[in-house]
Amino acid sequence: MRFKHVITLEGHKAPIYAICEGAKPHLFYSAGADQQVVLWNLKTLKPEKVVSKAPTTVISLLYIKSLNYLLIGQVEGGVHVIDLDAGKEVKYLKLHQHYIFDMLFIADKNEVVCSSGDGSISVWSADKFELLYHKKISSTKNRRMAYSLDRNELAVSSGDGKVFLFNSEDWNVNQVIEGFKSSVDSVKYNSNKNTLLIGEKDALLHEFNLSNNKLSEGIAAHHWAIYDLQFSPSQKFFATASRDKTLKIWDAATLEVLKRFEGFKDSGHTHSVNAIWWSTYNNYLISAGDDKTIKVWQTTEV
Repeated sequence: MRFKHVITLEGHKAPIYAICEGAKPHLFYSAGADQQVVLWNLKTLKPEKVVSKAPTTVISLLYIKSLNYLLIGQVEGGVHVIDLDAGKEVKYLKLHQHYIFDMLFIADKNEVVCSSGDGSISVWSADKFELLYHKKISSTKNRRMAYSLDRNELAVSSGDGKVFLFNSEDWNVNQVIEGFKSSVDSVKYNSNKNTLLIGEKDALLHEFNLSNNKLSEGIAAHHWAIYDLQFSPSQKFFATASRDKTLKIWDAATLEVLKRFEGFKDSGHTHSVNAIWWSTYNNYLISAGDDKTIKVWQTTEV
């Protein structure tokens, strides 16, 4: 695999916490502490426009292509639902009492799931945004989530050092994965291996085998918390983002590190890397963090 720094995109005035896809592969959104939601174009490598000015810090973003809706999750626990066709807010969801760390759309059920810093998750209908389910699972925060269509299962990472696996048909908890020494900050299903990748606050990366329920001892993947985990479009590789200012590319089959982006020599981030997104357009990997910048990386599979 070959790697190249394409460009550093500037414009945000404060740390960036969220990235999500746009309506087309070359478009994506970003947002953070400056409260601006910006639409970027990977063809021109420039911003298209400021889509929204949120009232408080933005922690998460979710684009629903079938509706052309953009959901903006905020620090105080609210979610603004923006109809991009109409150019206006159509709903404001205010259930949670703390950060909306992650949002996820389950297309086959037409439902939206939110995970919050108040220790709970909520499930909403995507047509009317009515509350369908709400459950507190942690005494502290829940950060990232992942969904497996093959298993009809939602994985939720917990600050209590657990991962909760929900049956998305009835929202019962199928299983609780334990054995972690610190907060679990990121999760992602690897369908090719029938495993779940799990990133801890203490920088360990685990692989949980969903066939035999065995948890690996963990790899010292970073020097600090693993904030995000995203697979390449081919699913052969994945990237991890960390508070230790680094971004790493891994072989998904072997868990071998292929590239570490760090410091000025790699045109890397100078502060915590908070969010990543891997586009099908030119196989670009996008990363953003506390240094107020967005990095665009060309990744070429050979």
